[in-house]
Amino acid sequence: MKIKQHRQFDGLIKSVTISKTPSNKYFASVLVEENEQLFPKLDTAVGINVGIKDFAILSNERS
Repeated sequence: MKIKQHRQFDGLIKSVTISKTPSNKYFASVLVEENEQLFPKLDTAVGINVGIKDFAILSNERS
């Protein structure tokens, strides 16, 4: 069977679902459990103002 793998995945395969279309094409859906990547919580915030002269101006005065 030929395969077109669109993305690489790492982790534990939990389930695979095989489906068949009316035109006799088969598809496989793979459910993978991966380790969750947690990001540090930041106490900073920034506001964004979208305008005509400048596309975006941030509250920290960057544009």
